[in-house]
This record gives sequence, C-alpha cells and structure tokens, in this order.
Amino acid sequence: MLTRSLLRVAALIVAAFAIHRLCVVPYRDNLLVGEVARRSALAQNADPVQAMSLATTNIHELERAEAGRRLDPNWYLLYGANCELADRWHDAEIAYTRALRIDNRPEIYVNRGLVLLHLGRTSEGEADLATAARFDPGVLNGLDELLRARVAAAAGLH
Repeated sequence: MLTRSLLRVAALIVAAFAIHRLCVVPYRDNLLVGEVARRSALAQNADPVQAMSLATTNIHELERAEAGRRLDPNWYLLYGANCELADRWHDAEIAYTRALRIDNRPEIYVNRGLVLLHLGRTSEGEADLATAARFDPGVLNGLDELLRARVAAAAGLH
C-alpha cells in the first residue's frame, strides 16, 4: 500500500516537472521573446544611448531564454540585432552564423554580411550578400550603389 502511494506521488512529481518544462517554460520564453522584439524595434529608432541601454537589457533577457531556443533562428536574429545595437559585432556574427546552421534564410545572410562588412571582412561580407541576393534580388535595393554593383556581379545578377 505504501509503495503504491509512493509511486503515485513520484508520478505526480514527474508529471508536474514535465508540464513545467514542456509547457510553462516555452510559453514564458515566447512571451519574453515577444517583449524583447517589441523593445528591439524601439531601440532601432532610439537615440544611441537609449538604444544601447535597451539592447543591453534585451541581450540579458534573451540569454535567460537561450536554452529553450537553441533551434529557433528567430532567437538568433533577435540576439544578433541587439548585439549590433550594443556594438558587440563579433557576438552578432556568431549569432547569425549559428542561425545559418538552422536555416538559410536570405535575411540571415544579409545581416551577417553587413556585420562582416562592419568588421572589415569585405570579401566574406560581400559573399554573404551575394548569397542573399541569389535568394532574393530585392536585397540589392538596400545597398549603396558601389556595393550593389559588386554584390550583383558576385551573385551573377548583372
């Protein structure tokens, strides 16, 4: 009788843990990522000091949700964008590279390409932008004239 009661208690504990880990934590993390996305949009239009402050807060919040988002390229895009706002360019490059391991979306190549250009790694940055342009030639519209010409040539889009 005691053994059966202990098994029931153990099953309830395991079930509660599973519900928390599989339902509560992902829901909480989704809410957090949504809030960070909202603040990120504000930071992109804020003055540099306020943008840096918001980005730093966002990075800290995103790091809390990282474990459950390792296979979510959107998490990496959001993290990378906030790293850019916080002048953490190498961290942004790492975030975008990790996102590309999960998904090959053109916006990830664009973001990493622009970060690589900022870091002075011109040929790598242009290669990423060319890859993005092969996916979506509209990417070229956001580039300055000289860069657009080089990227279009590299992408084979004369």
